[in-house]
Amino acid sequence: MASWASSPFRNPKVVRRAKAGRFNTIESDRLVALVAVFEGALFLFENEKAGATEWMTSPVRGLGSKRPTNMLGTRLETLAVLDFTGQLEEGVLV
Repeated sequence: MASWASSPFRNPKVVRRAKAGRFNTIESDRLVALVAVFEGALFLFENEKAGATEWMTSPVRGLGSKRPTNMLGTRLETLAVLDFTGQLEEGVLV
């Protein structure tokens, strides 16, 4: 996930806070969203990290051709990605 280009975690100040073990609220929320969506992708890809990572960083038609990693800025977008992975897992055609 280090290649997530829009990540606030690439900011030098954020890297220093990460090393100190302290994120602000927004950074914490985005990190939790990233972990939740990646966990859903891992479940979808049967724990295949390479497949889940590729899916997370590629445009997905069912998400309006957006990359899941680009949809973690708001809780609504994060929930849309989680709902989408759940629908795929259940076999719902979207």
